[in-house]
Amino acid sequence: MAHALYGPQGYYTSERPILGLRGDFTTTPKLHSGLAKKIAEWILHTWKHHRLNLPIIELGPGDGTLARDIRRSLPFFKRTSLHYHFVEISPHLSRRQKLINKGHWHLSLKDALKATRGKALILSNEFFDAFPVRIFNERKEELFLDPQRREIWHPATTLPHSTLFQNPPVRFEVAESIYQWFQSDLSQLIQGDILSIDYGGDAQEVYHRRPLGSLRSYVHHMRLLPPEAYQNPGQQDLTFDLSFPDLIHWGEQIQLETIHLGTQADFLGTPDHEGAGGAFKVLHQRKIQT
Repeated sequence: MAHALYGPQGYYTSERPILGLRGDFTTTPKLHSGLAKKIAEWILHTWKHHRLNLPIIELGPGDGTLARDIRRSLPFFKRTSLHYHFVEISPHLSRRQKLINKGHWHLSLKDALKATRGKALILSNEFFDAFPVRIFNERKEELFLDPQRREIWHPATTLPHSTLFQNPPVRFEVAESIYQWFQSDLSQLIQGDILSIDYGGDAQEVYHRRPLGSLRSYVHHMRLLPPEAYQNPGQQDLTFDLSFPDLIHWGEQIQLETIHLGTQADFLGTPDHEGAGGAFKVLHQRKIQT
């Protein structure tokens, strides 16, 4: 999965249209600027809490639309003093971001936090759902694919850190790569807040709707489930539903305090609790300098 998404000919590293009508999927910032306006309000409130205009770091900024609209939504004098950092590994997406934004670009969060001396507000919208996952079943066997991309199960030699093993669903994904990223990159945060927006929830919420797992692919705005999702690696998106209890648990291991977890509908102040507004969650975590 990591190779299909981020290898030399990976989905996110090769030059192809992936966002919008000509791509494979779209995101909330491409549809309207409401999310950017609410994030701008969050930035102002959080700056006031810290009594400091901390730099902004956006993870996986897509085509740069969200960053552009956040800047436009800030008051003029706040906008002029804004220090915005982008974490992007895709060369062609970086070029698109630079057409409509100004700021500083980095290949990793660790590099961005080094530039901000460990202090920042970290934003992400649909960033974590593109991390590679491992797939397990309720017997704690792990899923592999044979050369013909057929599913085979083997007893797991190691189990990653995850709250999902406490009461395992029939089939579920564990984003061990996110846990490792928390330990290697996010742990470099000395002071600041993290706002993570993505689809997912707890085990009951996710796997009640998707008892055969949440891994899926998108190509030309069509959703493909396994085994079709395994075809054409590097040519289609691969994604899954996040376990927000894991994000909270992993954050606590690096001294992050959970400030709030709610739906995107609540964050935006809209009634869309049955649609995307309910499926998307907004997690606010904080690191206080000690």
